[in-house]
Amino acid sequence: MPQKLTSPKFAPFTLDFTFKKAFASEQCKDLLLFLLNTFLERVLKEPIIDVKIIHTVQLGKTRRKRGAVFDIQCEDASGTRFIVEMQVEEQKHFIKRSLFYLCMAVANLAKKGRMESRGKKIPYDYNIPVVYTLSFINFDADFGKGCDEVIQYLSLSNELHPEVRYNYMRLIYVRLTRFAKTEEECRSDLDRMLFIFKNAHTLGKVPKNFNKMVFKRLFEISRISNFTEEELMDYESDMKRFSDHANALAYAEEKGIAIGEIRGLKRGDARGVKKGVLQTAKSMLKDGLSPMRVARITKLPRKEILTLR
Repeated sequence: MPQKLTSPKFAPFTLDFTFKKAFASEQCKDLLLFLLNTFLERVLKEPIIDVKIIHTVQLGKTRRKRGAVFDIQCEDASGTRFIVEMQVEEQKHFIKRSLFYLCMAVANLAKKGRMESRGKKIPYDYNIPVVYTLSFINFDADFGKGCDEVIQYLSLSNELHPEVRYNYMRLIYVRLTRFAKTEEECRSDLDRMLFIFKNAHTLGKVPKNFNKMVFKRLFEISRISNFTEEELMDYESDMKRFSDHANALAYAEEKGIAIGEIRGLKRGDARGVKKGVLQTAKSMLKDGLSPMRVARITKLPRKEILTLR
């Protein structure tokens, strides 16, 4: 099992800085193509040969509002759009939020002022291209009962004929927290990419069975000793922001449990303590924390937590 290092050799790919350094530039377009083809293989009719990276700004997409950033937008020769993001901060209604921003992107694709064959001008041409979103999330979003796979594939379908899919847009979510394979258990490119995203920053060297050039390049890109002075400053800034957020969240969780226990102790018995913790668990669920995370924090059984929703 990988061990955390006090002085990491590789930057986490869950950081905005590292993820964009590896996949959001023309120099690394081959890595972006590998990423898309690896994680979208199940839903693509054929491999993506080339893409054009699109540098656009979406609503709320600033460093101060990191939660709304699309890290990468690109399109292939047919006009199909691909939106890629790495999201580490757990959010309430994350799936609805990602759908909202996808709809914004789709709305911007409608072409204005097209002409009909009879010469009449219409406001928009709604023959928009197919849009894929690929979201890597470092928390355990809830996709419903039985949806336990690491990767979740969402699309439009006909309720009366579930086998019929409408591929106008597809949303793919990769739950890094659900991936638990060791480096020895990684047998496919998909496994190795997931392992790198989740564990690269805990390793002291490149794993032996990660000998494909694309994996070696990813490790070299994230190797901290290779950073320029400017890159090192960006990396440290991202790490500080992430650390501040994690510490604030940990403190809030600790305080929430303490409040729950105090409420129980004031009632004077163990049943009171349990009731106080249950009240805290309800508050956490209301604030958008996943049942699995609430279970880890409160030490309550996950089945019991699911009954509180």
